[in-house]
Amino acid sequence: MNLDRTYWEGRYHTGETGWDLGGPSTPLKEYLDQLVDKDLKILIPGGGRAWEAEYAHRLGFRNVFVIDLTDAPFIDLLTRCPDFPKDHLIVGDFFAHEGQYDRILEQTFFCALDPALRERYVAHMHALLQPGGKLVGVLFNDALNTDRPPFGGFKADYLPLFAKHFSGISMEACHNSIAPRAGRELWLVAEKEGTYTPIDCNLYDRYEAAATLKQPVHLTLTNGQNLHGRIVDLFHRDKAEWLRLDSGAEVRSDQIGTFALDTG
Repeated sequence: MNLDRTYWEGRYHTGETGWDLGGPSTPLKEYLDQLVDKDLKILIPGGGRAWEAEYAHRLGFRNVFVIDLTDAPFIDLLTRCPDFPKDHLIVGDFFAHEGQYDRILEQTFFCALDPALRERYVAHMHALLQPGGKLVGVLFNDALNTDRPPFGGFKADYLPLFAKHFSGISMEACHNSIAPRAGRELWLVAEKEGTYTPIDCNLYDRYEAAATLKQPVHLTLTNGQNLHGRIVDLFHRDKAEWLRLDSGAEVRSDQIGTFALDTG
C-alpha cells in the first residue's frame, strides 16, 4: 500500500476520516490547557483538520505549526479559524521537514505510518526537538490492523524504539481518552536531553551532606515543580549529575532552581 499524498487525499474525498474527532483530542486539549508559555514552538505532524492546532491558537499560542502530506484538510481549518497563520501550514513530507521545536504533538500520526517507518519516525522526532523539548501525545495500545492504517501495537513494541533515541520516556495508560478509545491508549512523553550546565561544587557538597545525614530537603525545579523528600542517591548519567529522592523521583542537578533543608 502506497500511503502517499494521493492515498490521503482520496480518504478526505470519500469521507473515510475515522481518525477525525471533530474537535481536539481530550488528552492533548488538557495538556495544552496547563502550558503557560505561549511562545513555545509547537509542531503537529500529520495534523489533518488540525483541531488541536486551532485549539492552541485560540488559547493564545503564537508558534503553532502543522505539517501534512496534503492541503485538503487545511481548507477546513481556515474556514473555521481564518486568522490562523497560513504560513504555519506546511504541505510536505514529515521526514524531509527541518526545524527545531519545543513541543511536538502526536495524535494518530504514528499509527497512520507504515510500521516499517517507526524507527525512522522516532529518530526524526528527536532531531526536530530542541534540547529539553518534548514529544507528547497518545499512542494506541491495541492490535488494530496489519494491512492498512491505523496500524496498532503495544507498549512493549514501542519502548525499545524510543529508548534508542530518548533517555526520558514515559508511556502510561491514558486516563482521559475519549470513550471509543478508553483503555486502548497510552499517554506518551519523550523528552530530549537538554544541554547540561555543571553546578557549583559547594552546592553539590550540600547535596552530599543532606544525603549522608538523611535530612529532608525541599527542591524547587526550574519548571516551577516542588519536590520534598530525602536524597538517597547522587549519580552520573549521560555526562550529567543527578540525584534521586526516596520517592523515586530523579532530578538532573542543573534543573534545580532552589535547594533548602526541609524544616516543615
